[in-house]
Amino acid sequence: MNLNNQHRMLSQEPLISLSGASERIQVYPYYFKHQMPGAYNGCYLRGSVVKKLIEVANQLPIDYYLVILDGWRSFETQHALYEMTKQHYRSLFNEESDLLNFVSNFVALPAKDPPSPHYTGGAVDLTIANKEGWLNMGTDFDDFTDKASALYFERKENLTIEELEIRDNRRLLRNSMESVGFTFYTNEWWHFDYGNLRWAKAINKSPIYEGIELNN
Repeated sequence: MNLNNQHRMLSQEPLISLSGASERIQVYPYYFKHQMPGAYNGCYLRGSVVKKLIEVANQLPIDYYLVILDGWRSFETQHALYEMTKQHYRSLFNEESDLLNFVSNFVALPAKDPPSPHYTGGAVDLTIANKEGWLNMGTDFDDFTDKASALYFERKENLTIEELEIRDNRRLLRNSMESVGFTFYTNEWWHFDYGNLRWAKAINKSPIYEGIELNN
């Protein structure tokens, strides 16, 4: 099979619900629970991405499991999130260009061509939990500070006992995801990509997935 045919085949993968995909994967549709426009009561990803997440879940320590916060994201939700974030931080910037540069570090510009990462079904936001709850990752989901950077606690010196725990928890998530082919996003410890344009640029390959609608 040549690469062009492989690209066409993979790009047609449907979106699959993560609900019930594995006993070691739980779904917490964050944006639906926060009543974001266009959000669905569930999390959906491309078929190959779901399979990779099952691999990740199965290699976690006993009694640990994945919590999926967001996967495929509708254009409406992406647009609402982008505009909401702009309005929230607008007062901190005098220049519109500075505001947009800041926002772009955390929320992708809503677009269909080239598609925003989540609109492809190849981006996932997630964390790890055990019987005591979600592991301490140092910040909440969608924290737009330097502390949310994936490698913040790797670079920080003189870590406290709690910070060492946070660093190790992030390592567990990052190493587990990378072991099956995901790439991590520098600015957000919770965000990982497979098959989309951001993933392709990170590993110098061609993207697999284009944008997709949930009913495709």
